Amino acid sequence: MNTLNKIKLHKPNIQAISTIGDFYSGEVYTFCENCENNIEKNYWYDEDCGTRDTNWFISNSNSKTREECVA
Repeated sequence: MNTLNKIKLHKPNIQAISTIGDFYSGEVYTFCENCENNIEKNYWYDEDCGTRDTNWFISNSNSKTREECVA
């Protein structure tokens, strides 16, 4: 029997979002309502797919813990 590990993703506080950049590329910052860490995500424009973005991750974190919410 296989067990899948569930990764808890961050829940951004929508009212506190700050955006840096323009329509084509930039960064979005806020904090997680569950773990209260500063979180961010990046977005960019892909000519074939339109605007693309990443999952929320803790600011200044290493790649192993980028998307996990510890709360």
